[in-house]
Order: sequence, then structure tokens, then C-alpha cells
Amino acid sequence: MNPTLPHSDLVTPERIQLSIRARFNPIPSLTPQLLGTYLESFRLGFFRNIALTWDAMERRDYKIQSVASKRKKSVARHGWEILTLEDSPAARQQKLVLEYFYNHLTATNALEENETGGLALLIRQMMDSVGKRYAVHEIIWQPQGKTMSESASTPSPIGPSLTATFRFCPLWWFEGTQGRLRFLPTEFAIYGVDMTPAGWLVTVGDGIMEACSVAYMFKHLPLRDWLSSSEKFGMPGIVGCTDAALDSPEWNAFVETIRNFSQDWSAVFNRNNSIELIEPKSQGEGPFAPLVEKMDRAITTLWRGADLGTMSAHNAAGASLQAEESDILEMDDAQMISETLTAQVSRHVLQYHFGDAPQLAYIKIRASDKRDLDQDLKVDQFLLQSGAPIAIHDALERYDRPAPKPGEDLLKPIASISPVSNEN
Repeated sequence: MNPTLPHSDLVTPERIQLSIRARFNPIPSLTPQLLGTYLESFRLGFFRNIALTWDAMERRDYKIQSVASKRKKSVARHGWEILTLEDSPAARQQKLVLEYFYNHLTATNALEENETGGLALLIRQMMDSVGKRYAVHEIIWQPQGKTMSESASTPSPIGPSLTATFRFCPLWWFEGTQGRLRFLPTEFAIYGVDMTPAGWLVTVGDGIMEACSVAYMFKHLPLRDWLSSSEKFGMPGIVGCTDAALDSPEWNAFVETIRNFSQDWSAVFNRNNSIELIEPKSQGEGPFAPLVEKMDRAITTLWRGADLGTMSAHNAAGASLQAEESDILEMDDAQMISETLTAQVSRHVLQYHFGDAPQLAYIKIRASDKRDLDQDLKVDQFLLQSGAPIAIHDALERYDRPAPKPGEDLLKPIASISPVSNEN
């Protein structure tokens, strides 16, 4: 059963070229009022202005660049596996198909085609939805000519293999005025066209850049003032007083001397005149540093679930709670990616091979394992000794161990060795 999978023809070379040429940086002209307008437009379904702004923020701000990258990479670093709902030949065939597909897919970027990779890159790109609410990929299905079989010893052909290329598209190519994303056929179009479900992968996340951009704004306003203050008062001003007559050789020589000792902030006047200097009092770093630090901590908390800068050994209880918050986010991200791939990708792959047969296999993105394995083993041992039934499939999944394929060599328990008695 190999139906034809639909393919989108909306992302053309002309569309990509125009988008690259029309990109601009909205940061220099950004004000709190303009940011508020962009955010309100985003809630109405018009994404272009705020998507370009978020993209620039994530690229330019040192804190967002750091914590966003860590959040995206944390999900892709533990690997993945294909699990089955039951132990049957049909489930094993579906598992084989999905393993081949996810091992051979290609991920790339529509605006930067030199960025290529496999499933790990696809996951990191999908994680962009955590910040921007949506991450969109065009799916280019690629049926292969060769067939697969469940194993060399069991030549049961499954049919032509299938893989795909996923092209990551920028959010400003889409609008959401009708409750679902639609593709904008031109760069400055207001309303888009419908997208074929099987031709697109749409990941929906938390969209924390909405709050993060507010923190960015209230961080860079004091940063700008801090820089202006440093430029104005970073170097001391010089005031020279002389009894020489105005424009006399002595006066001019004195003016030149003062000029050589200063930069843009000096004055010379006769002793019969006076000038009142207005200078800042010594107040440390002023209000700038605390506000900048507060916004940095807010950005870190939004992305990582905790202010990782306060996690230290002398505060073990607080560090433990913050680590648990980060673990919760990582596990939820892995679950979100798994469910999205199962619903929007695996379903089409299995339909291509098996038609309307029940879906018996699914992909699981692994997260960091924080379970107490020793305690799990003790519980399982107690249940076995008490006669409680434990399914092999459930036990293997609990310990992240795949079920062996038919015909594979299996590990065997080591025979117990009786102690040798030394009798004379």
C-alpha cells in the first residue's frame, strides 16, 4: 500500500531570494510602544514584524542567545527510539519502517541551505516553537526504490522505503488570522493560502519570547542609558583658570595645553569669571546594573525554568528545586516533540506502507533519566517474589531497553559458581 504523499510547491527559489533581500533589523528603531504594537498584532495573527524582531533579539542578545540555545539542545542530546504498543509481527514491521525513516531523514533551513543534518537538527529546529510559539517545516517526501525486510533471516518485504527532507521556514512566512497557520505566497502579503496537512510539520510550543521580549526591552533601555552615562562621565572634565588676557599668546598656549589633556570635555576661563560644574555624585553603579541583572535573571528563568546563576553548593535545597524545574521543562519538551512527530509525521509514514492499519509503533525522544533505578529494581524484585505479573514489554520500556528482533542472539544469565572448598 503506497499512496502518493502530497508535496507543497509554495516554497520556491524566488520566494526564498526575495525573503533574504527583504530582511531588515527592527532593533535600532524599537521602542516599548512599538514592541507593544507588534505583540498585539501577533495575537491577532499577523506574525511578520514580531517574528523578525524575535529573530534579531535571539541573535543579538548575549543572554537570550545563551539560554535559548541550551534549551533547544537539551532535548536533542539524549537520542531517540521507536517503541511498540504490542509484541507482534505487525508492530515489529512498523517499528522497522519508522527506524529507517528517522535514521535517513534530512533537515535543512530554507534560508540557509548550508545548514543540514538529521533528526537531531530537526528536533532543535522544532524547539524554536518554545520561543516563538510556532516552528514550521515544509516536508518533501522521498520514496526510495529499494525494499526493506524485517531481518535477513525473515525476508518479508515491507515495500519501497520512504524518507523525507524537512525544510525549516521562518515564522514571518505565515499568518494565523483564521485560527490555523497559512502560508504567505509573497513577502509582504497580509493573508495567506491554506497548507496541505501532509506537506507541513507545524510544532506548537509555549511562545515564551512574548514575555522575553518585554524583559529584553526593559533590559536594553537602562543599558543604553548606562552607556550614555559612561560616555559622558567616564572621563573627568578639566577646567583651567588663568590670569592671561583673552586671545593673548599666554591665553592661547594655556588653551592648547588644556586641550591636550582632555577629550571633548574641557573649559578655560579668566579668574575674574566663574563656572559652576554639574557632575554626578559617587553612587557606585547607579540604578542601571541592578535592573539589567534583574532582566537577565528573568530571561534565564523563562528559558531554563530557574535562575541557574544562583545554583550553588552552599544552597543545596534551592539548587535541587531549581534543577527539578529544569528537568520538568526538558521532559515536557521531549514529550511535545514525540507527540508532534507521531501525529504529523509517523502517521503518514505508516499509512504510506500499511494503509489504514492501526498504528502500533511510535517515536520516543529520550530525556535525561532522573529516576532512582536502584529503587525501581527493588520494587520489581519484590513484585516478582510476590507473584505479581510484570509484562516484558513494560519492563523493557521502563528501563529504556528495546525488545530484541527475532533471530538475534540473546544474553544469557551467568551460571552461579559454587564456592570451592579447600579440604585437606
